[in-house]
Amino acid sequence: MWQRFMTNVKNMLRLEKEYFKDAELEIAEKNLGLLRISSMINVVLLLFFYILTPFIVKGWTITLQHLLFLPAALLFFILSSLLMKSYLKSSRTITGLCQLYVVVVFVFVILIDVFPYPSAPATFMPVIYVALPALFILPFSHIFFLMLWAEIVFIVSVKAVKIQSMAENDIFNSIVGFLFALAVAQVILKLRSEDHDIRSRYKRLSMLDSLTGILNKKTCEDAIRSYLDVGIPRTCVLLFMDLDNFKEVNDLAGHSCGDKLLAETGRLLLSSFRPTDIIGRVGGDEFMVLIKDFYDSEDTLKKTFTTFQTDLVKSLSGNPLVKTSCSIGAVCLKKQVTNFDTLFKLTDQALYDAKASGKNRYVLRTYSKTEQIKNPEIL
Repeated sequence: MWQRFMTNVKNMLRLEKEYFKDAELEIAEKNLGLLRISSMINVVLLLFFYILTPFIVKGWTITLQHLLFLPAALLFFILSSLLMKSYLKSSRTITGLCQLYVVVVFVFVILIDVFPYPSAPATFMPVIYVALPALFILPFSHIFFLMLWAEIVFIVSVKAVKIQSMAENDIFNSIVGFLFALAVAQVILKLRSEDHDIRSRYKRLSMLDSLTGILNKKTCEDAIRSYLDVGIPRTCVLLFMDLDNFKEVNDLAGHSCGDKLLAETGRLLLSSFRPTDIIGRVGGDEFMVLIKDFYDSEDTLKKTFTTFQTDLVKSLSGNPLVKTSCSIGAVCLKKQVTNFDTLFKLTDQALYDAKASGKNRYVLRTYSKTEQIKNPEIL
């Protein structure tokens, strides 16, 4: 049972770590919006209390602490509003501003709850503890230390200022609120992390081709576009490949055999290229690979093509009805600037020439305005 508990704790911590790493920008945007809303609500509530409290609490008078709290909250509203319109905002800046806001709120709450009324119970401290976990999306350690220092300062201040009976009551209530807030913070963070994990899984699944396990057409092309269409020199290779005689495989051996062939092709592609390369299925029997930052020789590239084509044929040798191979068109980019559409047209033409020259061949070209063409290589 203890082992299961520790496993659950480790899994929870892993999800939370992944959440704050993967969704950093999303969390920052949400926190900035929450900061703007909470500071605005803070301003409205303070004005409401200033007006209403004298009619409810006889003898109540506004203090300097009350007055200074309003411009402080208004300042955070202005800063968050300006930051939302800025293009220079960073997640670290937003997180720091949110934490500073929490510190300022705690400072004013302690000043208001403790010093003006030594014989009155603290009103706002337990409320702030309950509200804080839902206010911003922060790591549990940040929430813990923010509340811990506030609790220590509150206890020291209460002991120094308030009468003993009232101090004991306030300290007890604040400790209960502190512990309750920690539990609520962990539950909320756990739910947020699990929700992010589920959404991430669905997103990953939507990006993959279900049959081959590699990227689908849209995701593959979008990833290649984002790599190429940035206007900076790139050294890479774009491959466009097509399975030979795939229609005959479906007709003679059945679609289930054709599906197995596609799945095997996807597996071989993943094992033949690096994890950093972009690999996708872009048609029925068409595949595309972008080899990023390729600085090896063309001989190394040719060896990769030959090995892949040979392995594909070997993997199907056990089924006499399946006789297929792979044709490849490839274009090398060497510290040059281009875009996906231009490079794809050249690669598509290279594949067309490879298939026109026979089966199980590849055409390798070097990108240039004059389009240097090399003869098809035959296995």
